[in-house]
Amino acid sequence: MNYSLKKRKPIVYISLGIYVSLVALILIESGIPGGLSNKQSNIFASIGAWIVNVFNPPRVPSSISPTSFGEVTDTSYLGKDTDGNSNIAIGTTSLITIPVKYPKKDQVDVYNYEYTLSYPLGNKDDYSVSLSTSTNKQTYNIYLRVTTTSISSSNYGIDIKVGDTLTYNYRFKIVELAEPTNYECRISKTNLKIGETSKITTKLLDEKAPDTKLRRYLDERKIPRDSSNNEIATIDELGVVHAIQEGEVTITYGKYTYDIVVSNEVITKPASNSINLEVADSSKANPSLLDYDYVFENNEEPNDYSTLIKASFTDRTLEDKSVSFIGDGSLKVMLAPHHYDEEGFPVYTDENGDQYVRVCGYRKKGEVTIRCVSNADNNIYKDITLNVDEAIPTEMTVKYGNSNKSYVNEQITITAEFAPKNVNNRKIHIDVLNNQEDIVSISNNDSTSVTLTGQSVGTISIRVSSVLNPTLVKDISLEFTARQAIDDDNFDDFAGFMRKAAGHFFLFLGTAVFGMVFFYFYLDDIKKWWLELSITLALGFAVAGFSELIQKFTDGRTGAWSDVGIDFSGYFIGTALTIGVILLIRLIKSKRKPKEIDE
Repeated sequence: MNYSLKKRKPIVYISLGIYVSLVALILIESGIPGGLSNKQSNIFASIGAWIVNVFNPPRVPSSISPTSFGEVTDTSYLGKDTDGNSNIAIGTTSLITIPVKYPKKDQVDVYNYEYTLSYPLGNKDDYSVSLSTSTNKQTYNIYLRVTTTSISSSNYGIDIKVGDTLTYNYRFKIVELAEPTNYECRISKTNLKIGETSKITTKLLDEKAPDTKLRRYLDERKIPRDSSNNEIATIDELGVVHAIQEGEVTITYGKYTYDIVVSNEVITKPASNSINLEVADSSKANPSLLDYDYVFENNEEPNDYSTLIKASFTDRTLEDKSVSFIGDGSLKVMLAPHHYDEEGFPVYTDENGDQYVRVCGYRKKGEVTIRCVSNADNNIYKDITLNVDEAIPTEMTVKYGNSNKSYVNEQITITAEFAPKNVNNRKIHIDVLNNQEDIVSISNNDSTSVTLTGQSVGTISIRVSSVLNPTLVKDISLEFTARQAIDDDNFDDFAGFMRKAAGHFFLFLGTAVFGMVFFYFYLDDIKKWWLELSITLALGFAVAGFSELIQKFTDGRTGAWSDVGIDFSGYFIGTALTIGVILLIRLIKSKRKPKEIDE
């Protein structure tokens, strides 16, 4: 058998030329540095992505409604009544976390985050509501904060409707703050002179909430108190023991008892005009309404929200210079100490012994009078008038993700952070500028978390403003593009697939086709099919291995046995397909020959 290339059929030369060219292309490409190779791959991937996107245009998205609520948590530390209503103490805040569950959505589908609030039970003026939201995969969390200010109804209710049909009914009662049950007390001194006083201070110990929150809610007047002999010593509603005359007496304060000894010595009482009150320069002139839970979770800066008042006596020789401070509106102000000591007890004096109180806005706005009373003589007092108002935001930082580019039907949640920290009303309002409302839809506007959904391709300008202080504005430009089957989010994965499929599998498959054709027609002997098959497969494996070996010594490239497997699998399948086609052609020809002979 003559294996020379002379006088062969054209197909032999054509297939050999293409085969050698493809092998050369594979080996040359293996030696291209990594950066250049990636650029080359991305060009082919971009062409492939364009073709895929032409035949697979974006489909119309579906709006996915929530299916159920998850486990709801409620921080109302007074628990629930027998009917399941939460008991919220007057003047306190309860945080209700409501997880909303959704089925899994497709890439272009959108969740229906629209919510509405209604108030079917009770007087809405007795409490305030703030609501914020967050998303986490297939869960949409609603954070409902209920702050109580008065009691006029036996039952209250808030209904939250999410989407078209799902409704959560929150039912609660507003109750008086109960007597604290877990607390520690200590008394400043137990040996007194006639006319002298001693203060009992209280520290709450409640495992259901941090003490930094609950001590603001403490109403010491709820703690029962008594004296075994009021002619010797009494205890007032502020926890101050007053020595009246010589003797011994037992003072009961809640679950604590103190044995008080009053000597026959008498202290000098202050003069009627001797108390001076002044506002510390470092604090606010008037206190602001304060959400304690928020501020104390985010590092306390008292001078940003409260008024520090100093009390002093003109007569500095007085033995008992202690005073008590009383606010005339229990829901307007909370009176906090100058500081808390290392054990968590309140301290109303500074390092110089001067008397201080910190006036914090509480739940209601309005004018309040703070009275400073001499403990030694309750008839000696001084008043100061302050005005509690809502903290107006002075700075606003808008948050909306990491990019100004989004896809049509993609949802963007916009929130804002404000300064100072004690801004209660954190709601924002969003306006679409330049009559571009058709490009985007807005859900839950005038809330703390506003959702934007792209409706069509285009660039829009929106203005974010504070509801409480509309002068705080931020203009943002957002671009919406159509989401394609292959886009920026999945292009890298597609390019990787194209690199493995086109650069490895299909390139070797095409090489195998022309290799098998060449060896079949070159050997020109069907009986030696095993030789043809063995030679072409051996060459295919050699090319696959050698190309990966070259990559191992090329900058930015790596050789891998897995790629050898992908290469050779493409080569093997190409060889098998070619053999199948050749056999099919031979079979067809063999059936035609008998017919030609018969004719």
